[in-house]
Amino acid sequence: MSDVLQQRLQRAGARLRKAKAAVEKIEDRLAARHWTETDSATGSGIRRKPNAKADARRFALQDREAAAYAELADAEQAFELASARQVAAVREAARVRLTREEIVGALAIKTARGWEAVVRVNAKSVSVHTGYSWVERVPFDEVLEVHK
Repeated sequence: MSDVLQQRLQRAGARLRKAKAAVEKIEDRLAARHWTETDSATGSGIRRKPNAKADARRFALQDREAAAYAELADAEQAFELASARQVAAVREAARVRLTREEIVGALAIKTARGWEAVVRVNAKSVSVHTGYSWVERVPFDEVLEVHK
């Protein structure tokens, strides 16, 4: 497994943990708000008394909450991408490479798209049937299995 991929996964995991902690902190702050900090009349859109400082604090808290959730979503996406790349690298390293001699005489080959009918085996690729008037070339590296 590549050291670079491992480092990316570790950094993404640390970023995800940090983002989750920030969201939990904001949620704890919101849950701990005392009932006197909110005006019961604001639900209808009417306020009893304008308070610019309280509005600024409330808006700042909402901005921090939105930024924390956006960072959490980005961190989750980065972690999933790093995990998927690492899994793909492991699978690619474990995959058996087929040679031309092993592919010659095959009726069908399996690629990432599925099983495809072989038209002919070329020097560096396999031509497969597409269902149209042309054939498509698949390099030997992309062949996963052979059916003879």
